[in-house]
Amino acid sequence: MSMKSDTKTPTDLQSQLLTQDLLSRSSSQPIFLSSVEVVGGDTFSREFFGRILRPLVDESDYTLGRLLENVDSSRDKLVKSNVFKSVAVSLQSDYLASVPKDIVNYNNEKPIYAKVLFDVIPNNINAADFFLNYNTDEDLSVTLNYLNNNLNENGELVNVGANYNPYPPNSHLITNASLTSSLADPSFKFAVDLFNTHQNNQSWQHASENTGGGLIGLRYTSPSDAFTSLVGASIAKRNIRDVNDDASQDVKNCQGDFLKTSIVSQLQYSKISFLNNYTKNFPVSGFDVAASAELASNQEQSIPDQKTFAKISVASRFIASYFNNALTTQVSADFGGIFTQTAGVHVSDRFYLGGRQSFRGFSKNAVDPNGGNQFYKLGITLYSRLPKFLHSTKAPLQEDGLPIEDHSNHDEANPLRLYASSALASVSNNILQEDNAVASAGLGLKYVNHWASLDLGYWFAGRLGNGGRSGVHDGFSLAVSLGSSNRK
Repeated sequence: MSMKSDTKTPTDLQSQLLTQDLLSRSSSQPIFLSSVEVVGGDTFSREFFGRILRPLVDESDYTLGRLLENVDSSRDKLVKSNVFKSVAVSLQSDYLASVPKDIVNYNNEKPIYAKVLFDVIPNNINAADFFLNYNTDEDLSVTLNYLNNNLNENGELVNVGANYNPYPPNSHLITNASLTSSLADPSFKFAVDLFNTHQNNQSWQHASENTGGGLIGLRYTSPSDAFTSLVGASIAKRNIRDVNDDASQDVKNCQGDFLKTSIVSQLQYSKISFLNNYTKNFPVSGFDVAASAELASNQEQSIPDQKTFAKISVASRFIASYFNNALTTQVSADFGGIFTQTAGVHVSDRFYLGGRQSFRGFSKNAVDPNGGNQFYKLGITLYSRLPKFLHSTKAPLQEDGLPIEDHSNHDEANPLRLYASSALASVSNNILQEDNAVASAGLGLKYVNHWASLDLGYWFAGRLGNGGRSGVHDGFSLAVSLGSSNRK
């Protein structure tokens, strides 16, 4: 949910001061800051606000310009902490202020006694989500998620989640937990991510895998929220087991315990406009680019030799809409490469394509079940609004007091769209020399809603080289997700 724009800029605050006649003599008149008050932040500790509101609370003697700078800086920090729905700030005269007798006057004018008032509305502190998911690729799965964004009353975010599918051959249990804590400047956050997975990969890899590990790093978000970055260190222990005779030699070579350590870096720039600024579930214009880089070392625990590699991937998306958002086009381009001087990159580190999440029209990771050191994927999707006689536009809603431009129309907050999509891709150890390209195209109907989504389509797919129809899973496709939450 976006932050409400009810905050005041330094210019607004200066105008307010003039209106309140706090500067009746001179704009250079000194100001004595008697107090800083926060209304609505009772669930947060004094230490949290003491850290966020520095350097405002560290001083009392101010000029107008410096006071406005520190007030605006503290307001920005409260917004960047991501624990408040809204943050409003005001300056008020404090006629009842208890001023120290030993205060020193540095000019002939008496100081103005003022206080700063922050009015905040916290986000939902504790939230639990439940989703029931079904799709024709992996059958039924359950997703659970718990969020607490005020651990120890210190504005620290804890997120614990699990995804469980009990049905072979796609059974899995994926669990994760993360802790994010703001530093003195909330644009920088300390992050710890832990994960543990148990995956049955018999359908495509003829083996199973257990992985456990974590990442510790530093996240940065720009003042406009357009740019984000992460730099950190990661460690993961992988175990490939239950390898059957049909598995490839690459999988058999990776059987057993391996320990991977790496330095990771992620960059993302996003400038996206949404059909509805409240739900933000359907982009209509803009672009985003995400890049990730990893310098890693992989070691079999029983053998001292280490294999090092560098892995880079880039994902980009460009979006444009026409005829008052009746038509929306999304163009995507993804590519990546692994660079190493030693043979035999671990199968869990390679690139894979195939399945609903990576390349539709093929079974999971079936474009090349052995994976590859290089890949590219190009795609285009056209979304079209349904004719009015099939799906009428409903009247705007303002029942919860949200601005009309935020809530928009009920159907446009959760749009229903026809779509046509096509993609071209390849994954191999050398995409320029190996003839391994695949293509797919599909038509369908998509309902976009965070709590109840539907994707119904029909797909055509094939290999452009001499690979026949190995791994092709075209035809009818259905994905449904139903969720509930105690979020307010």
